[in-house]
Amino acid sequence: MELRKDRRVQYTKKVLREALFDLLKDKELSQISITELCKTADVNRNSFYRHYTIPMDILLELEEEVFEKLSAVLRKSYKMDEVILLSCQLLENDKEMSKIVFSKGDGSGILSRILTSVRNHFPVENQIELTPETQPFLEMAYQFGEKGSIAVIKNWVENDFAQPAESVAQMISYLVNKVNKL
Repeated sequence: MELRKDRRVQYTKKVLREALFDLLKDKELSQISITELCKTADVNRNSFYRHYTIPMDILLELEEEVFEKLSAVLRKSYKMDEVILLSCQLLENDKEMSKIVFSKGDGSGILSRILTSVRNHFPVENQIELTPETQPFLEMAYQFGEKGSIAVIKNWVENDFAQPAESVAQMISYLVNKVNKL
């Protein structure tokens, strides 16, 4: 009985997510009513309220899933360049999800959370060549690399993945490595 219930829950969440994606193509999240979402998904309002309180909850759940997938990528490697590549490939492999998260939600929040994990995984001191002249700028250099990486990824997603993931990852790695060697 529990398995059957899980399938129903998965199905309901899936159709609600797909309906939200559909509606977000033409509207802003704030313009989507629960009634419209349920009608598009062909589920009743009670089913919606069993899992969510507002449509934004679906997007937040999706963002959390993206964060978990990116975190799993981080755990796979101890090489910064490989983490960047795997992350870009993950985003490219699910373009629709990436577009929704980065254009309708605030994907930069996910990337910031991931980059905080990256920072813990790859300590700044091990990434940036420290000299007496650069020591005072350590935090600024890291922030520049982090915010620049987020901007590049957001631009790439918003421009419909115009370049392959490998090229974007290579560019980010190149820029981050240049900053680290200043």
